[in-house]
Amino acid sequence: MTRWLVAVGVSGALAATALHGQTMEVRPIRNGATVGDPVTFGITVKLGPGMELLDATPHLLVPPPRGTRFLSADTLRPAGGGEFTGTARMAFFRTGQQPVPTLALLYRRTPGGPLDTLLHMPVSVEIASILSGGNPTLKDIKPLIPLGGPPWLPLLIVLLAVAGGTWWLWRRSRTRPADREITPTPVVLGAFDAALARLAQMEAVARQSGNGVLPVYAGVAEVIRTCLSDLGALPEPGLTTPEVSASLPEALATPELRQRFEVILRDADLVKFAKVRPDFAAALEQLTRGRSLLEAWRERSQPDGEKA
Repeated sequence: MTRWLVAVGVSGALAATALHGQTMEVRPIRNGATVGDPVTFGITVKLGPGMELLDATPHLLVPPPRGTRFLSADTLRPAGGGEFTGTARMAFFRTGQQPVPTLALLYRRTPGGPLDTLLHMPVSVEIASILSGGNPTLKDIKPLIPLGGPPWLPLLIVLLAVAGGTWWLWRRSRTRPADREITPTPVVLGAFDAALARLAQMEAVARQSGNGVLPVYAGVAEVIRTCLSDLGALPEPGLTTPEVSASLPEALATPELRQRFEVILRDADLVKFAKVRPDFAAALEQLTRGRSLLEAWRERSQPDGEKA
């Protein structure tokens, strides 16, 4: 019953979209993929004159079905004439024709008008198995060759291995923690550079339109979450703000940096869920705070010899 209601709602929204001239097209960039491979989809949004796009990044209308994972979506870029373009990435873990989860964007038909949701027509993608069809035979398997030598030789090898392991554990237990060599965990600094580039692109779009407070707050929070996910700091993308804060790596979780991080995500939650509507200057300040936090994280993640 629930799926039927969702299908009816999506169909109605798509019909309303076509009626008013605004469209969103989602298409796979290449045809076909294998199980688990990331599939990239091109997104093209067209709005009529006077319409205002509120979401900078497409999001899922409903949670994806089993066997489908939504990986990421980038910030839409204006292409002129009311057209915006971008991409999204998904992975499919079942073979055959698989439906693509429906993406959604918030927009207004007129400045100051009520919010509406822009959807795309149903899309599917063909997913192939990573194994070849049929019943392939195993090749290059040779019969076992009996090993020569005295029967006590394997036992002696096992005893020597056990003795060596016991000696190594004894030596390791006697080594003081201060004497152990600590190998720093490498950090992919490119994740910070990519996040800063997305913020710069988002700021350019916001300044060009002169509005879009809601997508700026949501976009800054999404960029920071994506950066942490690329660093491997988030076990899953759907964590709440307190859960994300608790997952911060030790190098990024100083009291001052953690407080700045929580303020950014808290303000984004207030705008998204509590319908708080700050002015455009405050939205630009949110962009500045996000950029400053990412630069501070990048500085702390650099090796000591590379810091300025």
